[in-house]
Amino acid sequence: MVWWDIRNPGVPITSVKFHLEPILSICIDGSCSGGISGAADNKVVIFSLDNPMGRMLIGCDLCEECEITSWCSLFIDWKCEIMGSCIVKKEICLERPGISGTSVRSDSKIAATAGWDHRIRIFNYRKGSALAILKYHRAMCNAVSFSPNCKLMASSSEDSTVALWELYPPQCRT
Repeated sequence: MVWWDIRNPGVPITSVKFHLEPILSICIDGSCSGGISGAADNKVVIFSLDNPMGRMLIGCDLCEECEITSWCSLFIDWKCEIMGSCIVKKEICLERPGISGTSVRSDSKIAATAGWDHRIRIFNYRKGSALAILKYHRAMCNAVSFSPNCKLMASSSEDSTVALWELYPPQCRT
């Protein structure tokens, strides 16, 4: 993945390699504080984006002396100022490769993936733990999306079906 600042498109801010195969889907959560990615490999990656406003640290030319090995990437501008980080929160290994669609529910509680193995996988977005595997489609699943009100999820497949799911709807507080 390569991250760009559209105000300065000539130079990428950073690049991150979470997957060994091409990324097929990426979804950034509603608060822009993280996201989920799926690829042709057997991994789903949930990551966080940290851009501490007003806290810019001056770095060197990113030599070995920086010892920034726990971060998978840095947001760096042309002056070598560290502007934030992109950190893997959870790497989920799958038995079968291929995730063609990802989505994060607008309340950032649930994430879903659409797999080549005909399955929709549901995760707790904050913890990265598996919640369910939905086995309805008879062919490769290629997209998944949540409704803005968090009540429904839609999945589509190469079997020409679209499924609507009511998954862990938000509870009304009284």
